[in-house]
Amino acid sequence: MIRIAQAPLVLASGSAARREMLRNAGVEFTVMATDLDEAPIKARALKTNTDVRDLAVTLAEAKARAAAAEQPRAWVLGADQVLVCDGVLFDKARDIIEAKETLRSLSGRKHELYAAACIVRNGHVVWRNVSTAQM
Repeated sequence: MIRIAQAPLVLASGSAARREMLRNAGVEFTVMATDLDEAPIKARALKTNTDVRDLAVTLAEAKARAAAAEQPRAWVLGADQVLVCDGVLFDKARDIIEAKETLRSLSGRKHELYAAACIVRNGHVVWRNVSTAQM
């Protein structure tokens, strides 16, 4: 296992996929999922016409900051994804019915997935990145 510097790495997410990526990379980490209410952040972004890339980074940073508030000396990794099609944001499906509806609405249509990650330590953002997948 790889240990990041002398401070622990904390994953501010309950995502099984994110845990698996870090494990596969051989990185030592702990998990601290946050209860961040994303709705107000998304509503504010829509109201102010925030770029979708910036929204993805804002969400990742908010998650990292929430966990870092409890473990300020740790390197805290927050991550989020935003899916958009024709200017409409799609949230994670709450159930299988909603997942099927989302897939039907996206089928055959070009859409983008913005994946962002942010590392916070001692209250400061030390790294952030966002990438886009055209689907």
